Amino acid sequence: MPDTHLIDANTTLLISKTSLPVNANWFSTDYWKKQNALAGTGQGRGEVWFIHSEFGDFVMRRYRRGGLIAKFNKASFLFTGQTQTRPWQELNLLETMLAAQLPVPDPVAGIYHQHNGFYCAYLLTKTIPNAQDLFDILKEGNSNTVNWNDVGKTIRHFHNNGINHTDLNCHNIMIDTDNKVWVIDFDKCDQRTIDQKWTLDNINRLKRSLDKEAQKHTKFTVSATQWRDFLEGYRG
Repeated sequence: MPDTHLIDANTTLLISKTSLPVNANWFSTDYWKKQNALAGTGQGRGEVWFIHSEFGDFVMRRYRRGGLIAKFNKASFLFTGQTQTRPWQELNLLETMLAAQLPVPDPVAGIYHQHNGFYCAYLLTKTIPNAQDLFDILKEGNSNTVNWNDVGKTIRHFHNNGINHTDLNCHNIMIDTDNKVWVIDFDKCDQRTIDQKWTLDNINRLKRSLDKEAQKHTKFTVSATQWRDFLEGYRG
């Protein structure tokens, strides 16, 4: 589990098992801008920043709400204890998955700021080198370069370890230049007893994301044969 460091009465820094000299400034975009280390931004379940620094390459994500509630409250969560905060839970799960040798980003740190019984939070992980997410690969019309059998085997490996990825989609699967498959973004995910219902829910969610993007982008295709290869890999 991550180590706790109190910054002040309202701010808590959570540091994973790392030798990096992490401090609260690492969660400031201004800090990285002054060092010309802010390499870009992106969008996912939360706001995302890419950092290219002397200490390495990182991804910083701000936790945000989804759904209708996001129209009224974009980034505040009810504080019910440190172990219930988004960054603590995700760092802890990442450490568990790394111990199980699952292909996930290395956890670095998290931070949360409390105010009037609520908190906002950020997470910092290492970047997966030379990797592209499945969405971008398919959007470029390169579905034939994907080893769908390996993708299925990788997801099954997570499930065999009880990892429930509640938002498994084509944006959260990455493939590097060595064709290794990775999985990212474990906000609101957990480790639980293996059960057919939630494992099937994960697979169905992935399939829905592929079908949804295929309707939006002309080159984005996944053939019936490729999906069958995925399922064969998953079933072993």
